[in-house]
Amino acid sequence: MNLLYRPSSILGKVALLSGLLTRGNDRIGTALCTVPAASVRVLARCNWHRTRSSTYPKGATSEHLPISSATASAPEARFATGNTCSLSSVARSISTMVDPAALGLTEEDVELIVKRYLQEKRDRYNAKFRVLSYHVKRLSEEPIGYLGDHYFLNVVLREKMVHYSAEEEEYAEEEYLSFFLKILPEQVPKLADYVREMGCFRKEIQLYTHLIPRLQDVTIGTKPFAPRAYLTKDEKLLVFENLKAEGYRMLENNKSLLDFAHLEVALKTVAKLHAASLVLEERTKQSIMKLYSGHLNENVYIDDDTYVRKTNLDNAIKALCELIKRIDKYRNSDKLDFILAKFPEVIRRIYDFARPSTEYRNVFNHGDLWNNNLMFKYDEPETSAPNSDPVSRRTGQLIPTAGILLDYQLSRYAPPALDVFTVITLGSESEFRAKHQSTLLDAYYEALRAELALNQLDIGQILPRSEFDASCDYYELAGLVESCLFNMTILVPMEIAKPLMDGSAPFDDFIRDERTKVRLIVESFEIDATFRHRFTDILSEIIDKYVLGGAI
Repeated sequence: MNLLYRPSSILGKVALLSGLLTRGNDRIGTALCTVPAASVRVLARCNWHRTRSSTYPKGATSEHLPISSATASAPEARFATGNTCSLSSVARSISTMVDPAALGLTEEDVELIVKRYLQEKRDRYNAKFRVLSYHVKRLSEEPIGYLGDHYFLNVVLREKMVHYSAEEEEYAEEEYLSFFLKILPEQVPKLADYVREMGCFRKEIQLYTHLIPRLQDVTIGTKPFAPRAYLTKDEKLLVFENLKAEGYRMLENNKSLLDFAHLEVALKTVAKLHAASLVLEERTKQSIMKLYSGHLNENVYIDDDTYVRKTNLDNAIKALCELIKRIDKYRNSDKLDFILAKFPEVIRRIYDFARPSTEYRNVFNHGDLWNNNLMFKYDEPETSAPNSDPVSRRTGQLIPTAGILLDYQLSRYAPPALDVFTVITLGSESEFRAKHQSTLLDAYYEALRAELALNQLDIGQILPRSEFDASCDYYELAGLVESCLFNMTILVPMEIAKPLMDGSAPFDDFIRDERTKVRLIVESFEIDATFRHRFTDILSEIIDKYVLGGAI
């Protein structure tokens, strides 16, 4: 019998003492929730002599369990280093769990997720297994984005062996799997309404059901550009592979800036997505917009007074104008009135940029390429500093070996240069771009050429360098505008952002109410040095080049 259900085990005593109910396919039955997989491993380690199961079952690496994630508690971390167990530590871990049923996740869903995982990752189409337990835990105590809530699903299972008796099977190795959940933020009704109005989950579910799997088939045999989705449900829940288990992780404490090596890998990953799009169109002789009608319709920049994002953009422009008045080089300038009059016109060009081009070749654009939607794989722990020089390759600082792109809620159909400049501009500052932008554009184009060549396609016939360069000249402003608008949420200090995301402050006012938007953005500028520095940098580049310089 599993430790979870064995009353003589410490875990069994914890369950009995605390009145904890368990969920699983065990003979004992099904109830409300489970002990975390980390705690199962911890307590199994403390009582290794009580069970024939391996302390580290097959497939249970540190990345599979929350014990190694940003959400791991200090007690869990101490368990990982071999310190003694504590019932109070287990109780604290249990208290952070979330009832899967409250998220719309059923036991049948979990079994389907595991089945699809085994089929896709291990080519085991007829694998027989039993889910022993599972639990859901928040990815982080702090919100990490506005457009969804994020969780880990951890599953303990045992493979059924035809040559085992029922008793022998009880002592077979247990296996630990971990998955990533993204769920509509229904705990904050106004935020959920906003996400529904934009159709974010509906779009991503459509893409993961139809288009992205086909693009992944096109690029089979190469490193992936997107995680695998094992379940989509009710236009509000998606379950993905846990990329930490594959060696990927996000950059942390980098203030949304990327060094040269990370930007280069990010652009090469974007090139995989764009190349898959081009290969599919070349093979079918049809555009993706026709093949998958409606899947890539614009849901961010729609110039319609009745659309929520139009109101949000208008309010954002007013807030940006207030920031311009507080930048030293403009506040006392005799050109300030001219700047404030022309600046809104420059920002509103984003409506044109977001439409499919009639001049340049279009591709599947990711559309949401900020720091938290990029994950990287390394050979060793990451150490390089934001916006460091590419000579880091010769100084021993770690270089990423691969990247992957998350979150396809804002995807669109537009030229490659729009994604390219969003990545570069959101991930760097003007001084860095002045030095390295041309090299990064070369790196992207070479990666795109190589991906197309793998499919026997000539980039010169599909996207000549002269056309790419012309599109870069056109879409460079789009990257700057995107940086302004994205950073108005990304860089807002947590003391302002958290109440908006957890519902303790009215999120709707931040989107729809001009005074609230302006007040919170100006407050962010005044109290947060990073916010102030980054907006001074990006607004100065837009004003000097496109407002005063007339580069439009």
